[in-house]
Amino acid sequence: MSTPSASRITVTQWLVIIIASIGFLFDSYELLMTPLVGVPAIAELLQLPANNPLVTAWTGKMLWLSALCGGVFGLLGGWLIDRFGRKRIMAASIFAYSLSPLLAAFSTSLPWFVFFRCTTFIGVCVEFVAAITWLAELFPEKRRKEIVVGVTQAFASLGGLLVTGMNSWIVTHANTLPALPLGDLFNAHSSWRYTLMTGLLPAIPIALMLPFVPESQVWRLGRQNGTLKRPSFGALFAPQLRRVTIVSTLLSACAYAAAFGALQLTPLRVTPGLPELAEQRQGMKPLQDEAKGLNEQLVAALPAYQAALADIPELVKVTAERARIRVAMRAARKASENPKAEEAAKAAAKQQLGEMAKSFSLLDTNLASLTVAKPEAKKAVLEREKILKLLGDNRDKQEPLDREIKAAGNTMQFFQEMGGLTGRIILAALLVTALTRRSLLRLFLLPGLLLFPLTYWLWYHQSLGQMQWGIFACGLVVVAQFSYFGEYLPKVFPLHLRGTGGSFATNVGGRMLGTSAAFLTTNVIAPLTGAKMTFDQVAAACGLVGLTVFALGLLLTFFLPEPPTESPEPAGKSTGSS
Repeated sequence: MSTPSASRITVTQWLVIIIASIGFLFDSYELLMTPLVGVPAIAELLQLPANNPLVTAWTGKMLWLSALCGGVFGLLGGWLIDRFGRKRIMAASIFAYSLSPLLAAFSTSLPWFVFFRCTTFIGVCVEFVAAITWLAELFPEKRRKEIVVGVTQAFASLGGLLVTGMNSWIVTHANTLPALPLGDLFNAHSSWRYTLMTGLLPAIPIALMLPFVPESQVWRLGRQNGTLKRPSFGALFAPQLRRVTIVSTLLSACAYAAAFGALQLTPLRVTPGLPELAEQRQGMKPLQDEAKGLNEQLVAALPAYQAALADIPELVKVTAERARIRVAMRAARKASENPKAEEAAKAAAKQQLGEMAKSFSLLDTNLASLTVAKPEAKKAVLEREKILKLLGDNRDKQEPLDREIKAAGNTMQFFQEMGGLTGRIILAALLVTALTRRSLLRLFLLPGLLLFPLTYWLWYHQSLGQMQWGIFACGLVVVAQFSYFGEYLPKVFPLHLRGTGGSFATNVGGRMLGTSAAFLTTNVIAPLTGAKMTFDQVAAACGLVGLTVFALGLLLTFFLPEPPTESPEPAGKSTGSS
């Protein structure tokens, strides 16, 4: 009977589609918060300038730890999906990645901030596999299933655009938002905290809609009838599944390697080397050298400062308050000297400066009284403050040049995200064609063999305009593969292993192996390229990594099994009713 294919989508099915779309959108929203909030958060929690080497080192550690945790626990989540149900685990994962950023926003120590970023990644890694498995089983009609899975995944590419816009608005309006209940050590209007708090948004509609949508019926019936086998990781390597497990895992690794080993590095590590930014690079070079020397002085002064705080515990609060007022005074001074500001705003800023100067004078008195018997403690505090002021002055000089470089990076990021969105839409349209799944994947792999060398080895050296369209095309052929696996993986694993198998390919292949390409590109391949400057080295390495993994991916398609004509449901129990 062909009536299901002609039936209209029910209200329940629309709720399912909306929940899945929200889940996919906020997958990328939550993950792409990291480059926006990571550096300012770590800098504030460590009480160091953003360009301090320790901040840079911890940013890298956080990215590595969160990806590792996401991969390991995402793999466990796949097993839980098969053991306890698609809807239940998907809901738990969405609430996990919604609440974790909120808790991270109130972190007052670096370990807790890193911990909650790791739990965010875990939630995202589990949700992706749970959602595609749930969708594939709730829509039994083949054509509708492929359209729904393809279209809902396209929302993932909107997450990056949404979080960038949200963060931009928050940065502009942070000082007008309600003050957060934090201790004196921290800025109660830190923009990174407000941005993290927006991560709670998906939990609200999900909580309202979830009671009205069903669990996967084929999974539930198999569980009730006792025909559903117990999931195990070992079963993925049984003779009938070994090939699809290994090949899909390696293909997923290739896709993630192209994303993390090339695309994700482009806005910050490649774009500043473009010909149009040569003047800005020249201006930044001596300032960056000066900042490096000042940071070395700051590290050298740190032991004496820490000894002073240990010797006189009351200094902790005084120095924190002095730091807060110094930052506020710098901002007020900028506002009072801004030629574009209105006279009333300038006058208000000058009045604030006067009030803050009085407060700082009182703190000078407090500092003197606390250290009257230990002048070396006062000297350590003032020496650190002097270096921090010089670093702040250096940062102010870099800001106009840095703003232009970052604007170019943001443009590159926008073209990459739009390319990814286009790729997901094209993939969704092609899913309903008669193409074999091997041929469909090759449609995106073959152009990549040409696009990555052209973009990173040729267009990068010519102009921003050519580079950004190259990144658009590279984003298209890479991100489309993420949607491809979202549609392919639920089809090739049996019912009791769909979560486990999809999670293994995505998390072991993508999150663990594929993301390591970022380190490979920047730390191993780039220094070996022989290019003149760092940006050129990274660009050359990005092109090589992209070309290599696309060639490897194309080779792997010859071993990729086609999905069975019918999903491997329990015998006699397949049903499509909802």
